[in-house]
Amino acid sequence: MTISRAMRGVVAASAAVLLGVLPVTVAPALAGPAVPVLESPGKADRPMGSAHAPNARDIGGYPAKGGSRVASGLVYRADALAKLDAGEQQKLVELGITQVIDFRSPIEAGRDPDKIPSGVRRTELPVYDPANDFFVMVSRLIQAGPEEQQRVLGDGKGAEIMRTYYRWFVTDPTARGQFASAFREIAGAQGAVLYHCTAGKDRTGWMTAILMSALDVPKGQIYNDFLDSNDTLAAGNKALLDALVQQGLVQDRALWEPIVGVQRDFLDAAFDQVQQSYGSFDRFLSEGLGIDAATLDAVKAKLLT
Repeated sequence: MTISRAMRGVVAASAAVLLGVLPVTVAPALAGPAVPVLESPGKADRPMGSAHAPNARDIGGYPAKGGSRVASGLVYRADALAKLDAGEQQKLVELGITQVIDFRSPIEAGRDPDKIPSGVRRTELPVYDPANDFFVMVSRLIQAGPEEQQRVLGDGKGAEIMRTYYRWFVTDPTARGQFASAFREIAGAQGAVLYHCTAGKDRTGWMTAILMSALDVPKGQIYNDFLDSNDTLAAGNKALLDALVQQGLVQDRALWEPIVGVQRDFLDAAFDQVQQSYGSFDRFLSEGLGIDAATLDAVKAKLLT
């Protein structure tokens, strides 16, 4: 069947939305209540107060080994900043954010450039596989229709795709290099840093797990922060999948839930790969990421209170 130019546009837009590349603006019904963001655990004094970046939050407030705590107001994680309004951009300034690190691929970032204040430095550290671009894969799969989606994602294969993706974060030298560069940027930043990808859950989630592990945050707290993305993205994901079903682009919404959300076993896969490849997280940090003792000490001195 030949797809019209208009329909190709709908398909491409829907694929982009599914990945979080485009904010959810398919129809007025997709607009939800504002979600407080940029908050640290147990604190409500740093909200952005908007749904334009619902997965943005402070990584501070978590306990660390030895009675320390991760400092608030220094490192933020987020989804894409492409739709921030003027007030939200000003909030970045008020929060002291001087640098934004973008993990998105050139296609993702090119479609929806970050909207940030002119005084905030933007650093591009794309984490993607040019030979197997995740965005392109999903776009093609939506165009292929429900039957192909069932073949590719059914019987747990969608979750397996995500687990493989998380293992790739550890095994791919270029991906490791980008995460390592972000770690060094945070160590040397003269102000607060915000890093993000598209939905703020996978690449951003693993970067947060790296940081928190380096800071000796208990594993349970690392997983709690990781899984929080399901709550902050829930309303948007539900509305998105509803819209795709209504448009006839998706038939079985359950197939896509592992793609738009996170599961504990995704992070399990990354940590398991760390163990397989390096034997310990410390060796992954030093050998896999090339983080030296001085950089690690700088991050700890900066982020632990």
